[in-house]
Amino acid sequence: MGYLRLIVRNLRGRPARTVLTVLGLAVAVSAVMLLTGISWGFEQSFLAIYRAREIDLIVVRAGISDQLSSNLDQTLQQEIRKIPGVASVAPSLMDAVSFEEANLVSVLANGWEPGGLLIEGLRILEGRPLDPSDGRQVLLGRVLALNLSKGVGDSVDIAGETFQVIGIYESDSLFESGGLVMPLPELQRMMGREGQVTGFVIVADPKTDPRALGREVERRVPGVAAIPARDYVQGNLQLRLARAMASATTIIALVLGSIGLLNTMAMAVTERTGEIGLLRALGWRRSRIILLLMGEAAGLGLLGVMGGTVLAIAGARALVLSPTSRGFIEPNLSPMILGIGVALGIGLTLLGGLYPAVRASRLEPTEALRHD
Repeated sequence: MGYLRLIVRNLRGRPARTVLTVLGLAVAVSAVMLLTGISWGFEQSFLAIYRAREIDLIVVRAGISDQLSSNLDQTLQQEIRKIPGVASVAPSLMDAVSFEEANLVSVLANGWEPGGLLIEGLRILEGRPLDPSDGRQVLLGRVLALNLSKGVGDSVDIAGETFQVIGIYESDSLFESGGLVMPLPELQRMMGREGQVTGFVIVADPKTDPRALGREVERRVPGVAAIPARDYVQGNLQLRLARAMASATTIIALVLGSIGLLNTMAMAVTERTGEIGLLRALGWRRSRIILLLMGEAAGLGLLGVMGGTVLAIAGARALVLSPTSRGFIEPNLSPMILGIGVALGIGLTLLGGLYPAVRASRLEPTEALRHD
């Protein structure tokens, strides 16, 4: 009987144990894939905001950990524009609003200058872009418009005030497509932050080193931090929390999954001591015993990865369709994430299967055959 047939026979011989072990591994693998995919999806969506507009630097108040808590005087825009190497600069004010009737919370609300650098990065699908004469007019992202069932010409209540929808836009970033844009002065009035912004974005002259330009901005404008776009995204507090959660989940999954697999394989060795002794008496070398048991552990790990992949895809779909996360979370289950799931399965197989396999290979035939 070949190795593969022996492995399949042994796994099918105890179906309940096999199913429970595979289910435990699948849950662990899917949790790691889903959280890692969410973390990567956040990062890619943030980066898309700046890549689409070729933004080099983000200027915020020095020492803050979240742009929403940054507060800068809008007049700094003129001072920054005069710095050699700055091709263009645009102010930005952002806040989070909720639409309780649609069960949407923390929707990104941007206050931008009509015709400015930031608003030019949007693709208008319906209606028109913002005009300098606009007041209580708003642009809705495509995802938000779908969630609210709103179109051009409709009215929408934002933080207790009624705005007219004048356009629907799409962005390369899911966050922007799930949010809204209104004239900067209007959002400043609503937030009680007249003349204030949360930050500026800068496009550097093509011949200027963005990092050197950032240092020059910080030297000339005290109290601000000018951060390269990629560094700003990677240092984002929410992204760091998401990455930390994904790392912690991976460690916990490895520990719990390997313990579960170790327990299953140890029980299998104990129950089949006589069988292992007979194989040793028939001339099986220690390496063949190890190969057989590691094959069974690999089979459990493979089934766990396959089940975990299915659960992760289903979980990602549920998050995309969920009213509370729709438009804000889009897990990135790329081939790299699937590779992480496979690597986790290999790690679980080695950690959980190696010790029982080595222990079984060291059984002497006479001792094993006397085992009750």
